Amino acid sequence: MTVRNGFLLVASNEAEYVKAANYSAHSIKDFYPDANITLFVPEKYKEHVDFSAFDNVIMENVPDHIRTKLYALSRTPYTELTVYVDADMECMHEDVQNIWNEMPNDCDILITKIRPYNGKISKWKTGEMVYHGGFFMYRSNKHTLEFMSRWWEDYVTQRADPWPYNEEDIPISLRPWDQFTFWKLMHIDKMPINVQVFKDDARWNFVNGYFLTENKDPIVFYHHTVPHKREQEIKQYKEQANADRAAKQS
Repeated sequence: MTVRNGFLLVASNEAEYVKAANYSAHSIKDFYPDANITLFVPEKYKEHVDFSAFDNVIMENVPDHIRTKLYALSRTPYTELTVYVDADMECMHEDVQNIWNEMPNDCDILITKIRPYNGKISKWKTGEMVYHGGFFMYRSNKHTLEFMSRWWEDYVTQRADPWPYNEEDIPISLRPWDQFTFWKLMHIDKMPINVQVFKDDARWNFVNGYFLTENKDPIVFYHHTVPHKREQEIKQYKEQANADRAAKQS
């Protein structure tokens, strides 16, 4: 049976994210019992999945990657609209039922904006990461799914290959951020995609640490932070950056 619209959650890298996704899905169902929710999760985490929270659980060939969400986006089971929801988000308002009405007719991806005061890096000499990759709605048309496919493929390359840019223009500190890959696809590769921002966007993705004045209407999704191995991740990024610099100097 084909389903037109639904919610897509992804859990990988740690069992903690699977538990968070279970809670997130249940919170959506609390306010939107008819919501159709799909979870992408590597099979190794099967024992942690609460199957009662999801209408569809996809495990076959799902990679256990730090950005498995990018792998899942182009593989959405929904034929018209998909809402991607980070696993560490909690639904808090019944307006979630009306989210489909938020999508403008000419829009491919409806997203929220980054608040620079609440992030690690957003701007550099030649560009700026404007969009938050943790929550967005997108269409299942051909060019949008192609964009999503490239987002995954190019991010994997971005993490693995030597840094191809002049660091004075595009610093290597951008390597870990999938938002940079999103920016690259739009501004360097110039892929044809219409990206717009939710009205009163903070209510749809109110990230922990935002000022309480960011939203006008009640919060629909609150974005928590899941405990994870942040120090180890930062260490890996630094080691990769040092290796790249050494390779350039040799």
